[in-house]
Amino acid sequence: MRIIVVGGGVIGVTSAYWLRLAGHEVALIEQDVEAGRGVSAGNGGQLSYAYVEPLAGPDLWTKFPAILLGLDSAVRMRPDLSLDSIRWGLSFLRHCIGKRQTDSLKSLLVLAAESHRALAELLNDVPLQFDYAAAGKLILYRDAKALDEAGRLAEIKRQHGFRIETLGRARCLALEPALDRYRNGFAGGIYAPEDAAGDCGLFTRGLYDHLGRAMGVETHGSMRVTHLTMRDGRVVGVELDTDDMRADAVVLANGIDAPRLAATVGLKLPIEPVKGYSITAPARPDAPIVSLTDRAEKIVFAHLGHRLRAAAFADLDGWSPSVNPKRAQQLLALALHLFPAAADWDRAEPIWAGQRPMTPSGMPLIGASRVPGLYLNAGHGGLGWTLACGAGKRLAGIIA
Repeated sequence: MRIIVVGGGVIGVTSAYWLRLAGHEVALIEQDVEAGRGVSAGNGGQLSYAYVEPLAGPDLWTKFPAILLGLDSAVRMRPDLSLDSIRWGLSFLRHCIGKRQTDSLKSLLVLAAESHRALAELLNDVPLQFDYAAAGKLILYRDAKALDEAGRLAEIKRQHGFRIETLGRARCLALEPALDRYRNGFAGGIYAPEDAAGDCGLFTRGLYDHLGRAMGVETHGSMRVTHLTMRDGRVVGVELDTDDMRADAVVLANGIDAPRLAATVGLKLPIEPVKGYSITAPARPDAPIVSLTDRAEKIVFAHLGHRLRAAAFADLDGWSPSVNPKRAQQLLALALHLFPAAADWDRAEPIWAGQRPMTPSGMPLIGASRVPGLYLNAGHGGLGWTLACGAGKRLAGIIA
């Protein structure tokens, strides 16, 4: 088959890789001047296979009144009042509790395990350089009660084949000595030794180049898809700013822009933007090697080569991609407060913000849509980097 993949972020390039490996003729279209400049450019950097809890969870449900009043520092909700957004919000709240939340977690764990294996396969074939380090991930919990609750949740993950360890404070310090200089108190942590970290932007651009140079994929940069093309009730290609392109099938792997294109053929996608922020600075000798998540503050730290990245926040504040100066300042202040000696924060890169495309359940849309000839790989939320390889390989299997 000839397949057009729309989107040159990490979801698009991994989709194109697995489709090409399956023998398809693939054209990859990216609207920016190069791949990996959108959400893939500045995400948290963590490959958190064992920590794929959806944003919709019981703790968020209990904090919902504070979130609506703007009193929660990690999550902000100021969605527009369109009917689609209201429906999305109600569905999101329903997924915060009960069986829906548990089912979403289990589905994400299965996909995360697939992704872990798929990335290993890809790197065995394509030796990419993206500051990859499999040093594990440690999630810090402030008190013994929170740590005990996390330990019970860890049992579900062990049932899915993940190695999970519950560590007291002393063992956390032995594992990561940099925590001795961490400013927040913690009772212990949950350690996932098989988790990793890497620069998603470097990975995406490296794989994009490999696709065009070594795998025969048509790569098209600086091209914006305006509409999907239909004939006899089937998607048969795309319309571009200045031309059109035909194919046997089209894959929407373009994140937050996927709903716009799907709407051109009458398809509504339950995807809303959730904005996250990150700051990246030169790492100092006191920087942590293990990837860290502070569960109370909802902030992550990832060591990427000679840099340390801190990422936080989940803001449902509309469709504007702009950086909110107040939120940017809050992130810098939080990183400085928690880990002042871990990085040269005065020499940090400009604070980045990205709109992560999220479904109400947190589970991405992967596979055939109800419109013949149109396939989806979108809606990964804040887990796109973690789930990308598994999602791309799963999509290729579905199309096969």
